[in-house]
Amino acid sequence: MLLVPVWILVAEHMVHQAVVAGRTPARSALVGILILLGFSDVLDGYIARRFDLTTHFGATLDAVADKLAQIAFVTYLVFRPSPAFEALPMWFWGALAGRDAFLALGYFAIRRRHGTVDTEHEVHGKVASVLLFMVILAVAGWGDAPVALLMITAAVVTLSTAHYIKQGHRQYRQGVGRGATRPPGSSPEGG
Repeated sequence: MLLVPVWILVAEHMVHQAVVAGRTPARSALVGILILLGFSDVLDGYIARRFDLTTHFGATLDAVADKLAQIAFVTYLVFRPSPAFEALPMWFWGALAGRDAFLALGYFAIRRRHGTVDTEHEVHGKVASVLLFMVILAVAGWGDAPVALLMITAAVVTLSTAHYIKQGHRQYRQGVGRGATRPPGSSPEGG
């Protein structure tokens, strides 16, 4: 999460170079930060799994950090058009903002009802994250993202969101875990 404001500051510097100085900005720092961010996310998950350090809190924090970075970058690239970047379309931002709003509301509703939420990363969610990373990388590195990549990414994000909403609805009705309900009076952590 700490790299998000750094990325935005570097992007602002690029905008300044393009607008005020009239120079074509160097994109290597911006791309480098994205690659470092992606690498650190993968490394963090690998270390947690390899050394059996995974926790429910860590998985939730990882998902929240990913979503915050994605929405921050896409929001910047939608609402801060300049000669340095081609603006991403508003509908693309709407797809991500809608996804995050649904997931956040569902998370808090389930947590309020059951005390905990089963936040399991699934393949479709990881594919959506990789595609979003590619969109952001394309705009940061080349100034624009192909329309086909935007459409495919939005479709995968929408389908992934629908799947998570379905799982969340099941958790809301039945409780956390694979369809299990907690006995009345038991704690959410199984104690």
